[in-house]
Amino acid sequence: MMNKKIITVKSIYFILIFCLFSFLIFFLFWNQFSSEEANEIQKIREELAPTFNTKTIKGEEFNLQFNNSNSTIITFWASWCPPCRKELPILDEINNENIHVRIIGVNIDGDIKDAEKFIDQYNISFMSVIDEDFITIKYGVSKIPETFFIDQNGQIISRVSGNLTKDKIKNLIP
Repeated sequence: MMNKKIITVKSIYFILIFCLFSFLIFFLFWNQFSSEEANEIQKIREELAPTFNTKTIKGEEFNLQFNNSNSTIITFWASWCPPCRKELPILDEINNENIHVRIIGVNIDGDIKDAEKFIDQYNISFMSVIDEDFITIKYGVSKIPETFFIDQNGQIISRVSGNLTKDKIKNLIP
């Protein structure tokens, strides 16, 4: 009789833990991939964007400096990220339409071949680099896609966590 009670109590604990874990996973998934309107836009003033040295997806050396006359958009992405798959083609359209904006993608894929396939599949023309210089840490990236809008002087004007539409991107360009 005692064994049945122990099994029942253990079963109840297991079910409760499973339900709690399932709810947590659902909540995190829903929070990450909810509607496009659920992105977090932070206006930032007086913060200089970190520079970095790394390699492009194609293996060429790349040194980011902010000594030009163009605004810069830096987006952190991965090929396995569903919101990134929506946002990168939009950023590419903006890149092709606007010569006064420089767009740089920072890829965080573990396997660069996945990033190369994605770039080829979606015909992405803007520069994408590898996160070799702890770029995500320098920028304090907490989730992807995360996009930074930087003015001509290298100051971060806004930071957006989550998907962006074409109109929102255009409105945030400094």
